[in-house]
Formats: sequence, structure tokens, C-alpha cells
Amino acid sequence: MMNPTVHLKPRTELNSSLPLRLGSWMVVFFWAASVFWLSSMSGARIEELNVVRLWDKAAHFLAFAGGAFFLCLALRFNTGWSGKRAFLAAVAAISCFGATDEWHQMFTARRSGADLGDWTADTLGAIAGAAVATLVYVRTQRKNSPAPRGD
Repeated sequence: MMNPTVHLKPRTELNSSLPLRLGSWMVVFFWAASVFWLSSMSGARIEELNVVRLWDKAAHFLAFAGGAFFLCLALRFNTGWSGKRAFLAAVAAISCFGATDEWHQMFTARRSGADLGDWTADTLGAIAGAAVATLVYVRTQRKNSPAPRGD
């Protein structure tokens, strides 16, 4: 028997667009694949790509904030989850992905991996990204909901 509080169908008109629902998961997949691809590169190659000379922890924070932002929105568009539940799930999932990213880097040439500072930046970025996604979702819902009628 299914838990009656878990809704698998979207709650609003904004969520019901199939391209939006599928597109949100495609963005999450592209983000995760991009992080995996970058983690597969040697330290020297990463330095070549870092044209703006962004501090390592800032790069982790921003990258994982983006991942949490996209995942939180995908969860809101594709489930009936509350904002709190989608926020917590996105933060947990992206933080875990950050931990596996650090583990992956241990097996990559000229990469250190297992860096607690990087994982902390990943997790803080996930919190920030999911928070921004929650705010964006709420604001968008307010703008797209019909005005109350004064009957």
C-alpha cells in the first residue's frame, strides 16, 4: 500500500508540462556527467581549463550549488513533494555525489581526492543551490497562480 502523503503527480499547471519535466532531469544528468568528466581529468588539465583562476573551493561551491539547484527543481516539477522535502533530498543527494566525486578523484592522475574541504564546499554549495531553487519555485508559483476571486 502506498503512503497517502506521497504524490507522484504534479500539483500545479506549471509542473504539468512534459518538456519541462523531462528537461529538468536532462539538465541534472548533464550536470552530473559534466562533474564526472571533469573529475576524470588530470590536475594539470584542470588547471588549463581554469581560465578565470577561480579558487578551488569556490569552484566546488558554485558547481555543486548548480547541481542542487537543478535537482531541487527537478524534484519539485516531477513529484508532489513539499519544498522542504525536495530541498532536503537535493542537499543529501548532491552532498553524497560530492563524496563520490572526491573518492573518484583518488583514482585520477595528479588529483588528490578525499579532500574534506572540497566536500564541505560541495555540501555548502548544495545547501545554497537548493535554497535558491526553493525560492525561485515559490516565486514562480505565486506569479502563475490565478488571483483569488472576491465572491
